[in-house]
Amino acid sequence: MKVYVFRAKRRGITRLVVGGLHGREGRVTRPILKEFILEGGPRRGCMVVVPSLCLKKRYISTLKSRYFEVEEGKKLLRLISRFKPDVYVEVHCYAKKAYKSLTSPSRLVKRGVPPFIELENGLLIGSVSPHLLAKRMFKLGLAIEIPCRGDGAKSELLKLLRVIRDEDTVNGVLATLRSLYPKQIELASKLFAEYVERLRAEQS
Repeated sequence: MKVYVFRAKRRGITRLVVGGLHGREGRVTRPILKEFILEGGPRRGCMVVVPSLCLKKRYISTLKSRYFEVEEGKKLLRLISRFKPDVYVEVHCYAKKAYKSLTSPSRLVKRGVPPFIELENGLLIGSVSPHLLAKRMFKLGLAIEIPCRGDGAKSELLKLLRVIRDEDTVNGVLATLRSLYPKQIELASKLFAEYVERLRAEQS
């Protein structure tokens, strides 16, 4: 696991971008995130990029508490604790056959999390694991899914990551994403709000 840290001279938010969290998806995320790293860091604040948390591990869903008991899950928690990001981004990849289950409206009932929303060209955006949300370790957490085969949504992913790198505040990140994808972000925000309300009800 390689960790790339960019610290600007001017103060600002901290961003943590982690790819390849389980299984073999690191083989897909690593070259794209390395390309992103070559573009340089933010104008303000800090950006930390981990192109692949792992390259070849047994797949355990990040939605399961067991994930955070294995090596890669423990590494992830240490990274988040160490850098204390304002914005935390996971980059995953999905097989073509998984698209319907990831975006299904019934995903909240079946998997306990809201469905992913397609931004463009197969690039999906959704919520991170409830196990991370419960720890309140960041202000904004995004799970990104790109197709595992082919170039897929590479250019779209890079565009999204540039927004996260270049905006100086969490609100700025959200505002720019809303301007780029108004309908998608509105829907994703609505689903996330309903999801958080459900989590709070379950915890009370």
